[in-house]
Amino acid sequence: MTPLERPVTISPAKKIVVLKVIKLTDITHGIIETVSKDTPELGEVIAIGKGVLPVLMKVGDTVAYRRYGESKFQIKSEEILFISFDDILAVLKEKK
Repeated sequence: MTPLERPVTISPAKKIVVLKVIKLTDITHGIIETVSKDTPELGEVIAIGKGVLPVLMKVGDTVAYRRYGESKFQIKSEEILFISFDDILAVLKEKK
């Protein structure tokens, strides 16, 4: 991973979604157990490429995604992933 120490603006290309990895220890509601590395993981959307329809997701949404062929970066202490929109499995929203 590449550490970036300065603040950056992220503008992903086409159908790329940029996620901040949500560690399972960050989740306080419910119990989520990872069974294998093929199990979907969770991330917070921090940037969306222009090829992704904004009605599908927005910055700040929590998504379940497949970790396959992603590009990883380390920005300060955060793990950031660049993944294809096609690897997003679902947008997760709390019921009101």
